[in-house]
Amino acid sequence: MLAIASVSALPAADWPLFLGNSARNSIAPEALEPPLEVRWVYEAPGGVDSTAIIVDGSVYFGEMDGRFHSVSLATGEPNWMYQANLGVPASGCITDGKVFFGDEEGYFHAVNIETGQQEWVYQTFAEILSSPHCSDEAVLVGSYDTHLYAFDPGSGDLLWKYQTEDRVNSSPAVVGGKTFITGCDGKFRVIDIATGDEDSFVDMKDYVAASPAVLGSSAYVGTFGYQVLKIDWGAGKVAWRYDHPETDYEFFASPVVSEGLVVIGGRDKRVHAIDEQTGELRWDFETRSRVDSSPALAGDVIWVGSMDGHLYALRHEDGSLLWKFAIGGRVVASPAIAGGAVVIGSRSGEVYCLARAGQ
Repeated sequence: MLAIASVSALPAADWPLFLGNSARNSIAPEALEPPLEVRWVYEAPGGVDSTAIIVDGSVYFGEMDGRFHSVSLATGEPNWMYQANLGVPASGCITDGKVFFGDEEGYFHAVNIETGQQEWVYQTFAEILSSPHCSDEAVLVGSYDTHLYAFDPGSGDLLWKYQTEDRVNSSPAVVGGKTFITGCDGKFRVIDIATGDEDSFVDMKDYVAASPAVLGSSAYVGTFGYQVLKIDWGAGKVAWRYDHPETDYEFFASPVVSEGLVVIGGRDKRVHAIDEQTGELRWDFETRSRVDSSPALAGDVIWVGSMDGHLYALRHEDGSLLWKFAIGGRVVASPAIAGGAVVIGSRSGEVYCLARAGQ
């Protein structure tokens, strides 16, 4: 681990979940304009696909060799390291003094955030690539064994599990007592958190690995059928389907929706901005490799990684390039933004914390 530069007191802001919030709509609580400087670099030689979460001045992320880390946001110094069974490809979440995350062997771990010691563990029947959702009432997570699970965060008791028709790669969004998931079965499902019963579903007619962003009665998600969908889940229908006019590639990343734009990365190497009302392309920005990293919005700046090894800062309204930073290794993780900083890891084994000069 390399720590670089001293820092002043950090703003009190968190990035507590994959994609920042319960609706899975990656909007930071504060503006962050480039250029940024390296605050610290943490060495994680197993490679990092997971997006960091940031809570109370600590950064939590998993490594593809099964190690799960807690480090200081201010300095990059390690707090503790926990060894899971296999790789940890997805983010964690925190509630009840514990951080929760899954691994590629199908184990779901609850680890004390102060000590790094295991509190409980539950074995599902296939790998977990879903980032969990945490609340005081329940911790929700999907598994490749086709189920969505709900656990009591304190005891680890299984509250309920809901079976879909195929693997669940997406991370559950939560709004108004309901959870929203997509899956490899091509269904967008609305499930009551209290009971685990399905309220409704929409047939998307395509394999989906991404997580939906939910705003009111609408949800937005990309598919492996080369489209981005706006789903009117209240009415039980697809409102529009977006196809890029020139390319046909999958969407693995999740979108951020704000100010009338749906911004999402695609495997055609582009970042797409789609009109929220019409489903028409407003702008796109081309990187040099596929964009599996989900963009995050901070003020008027879109932050997004690319498999070309760069972190990009784009102007939200028109997609113009403001700044880019060479991380080096391929970037699958999404930016986590809190405390005046961006934290992002790469498959080459480094986690970067970037901040404004002097912060």
